[in-house]
Amino acid sequence: MSLGIQRQTRREVEQIQRRAVVAKLTEDGRALLSNVALEHIGALTAMEQHLITIAPLGEARYREIVDSYTLGAAAAIRRWH
Repeated sequence: MSLGIQRQTRREVEQIQRRAVVAKLTEDGRALLSNVALEHIGALTAMEQHLITIAPLGEARYREIVDSYTLGAAAAIRRWH
């Protein structure tokens, strides 16, 4: 291969490697956000269930808050790219 083709090939390989690193970091970020969201949703759901047993009149409110958090977290994960 000529020197020019070798340089061009090296630049293309480096560009592919950079894109791969960015893709991996993006997926790592999405996984981290998903994990945190699941932990929070689980904790909020447990609290919701507990509050329903001690103050059942607030059930609709508790569900609305947990559902709103869940929808917001899912939207944030979908936007992450």
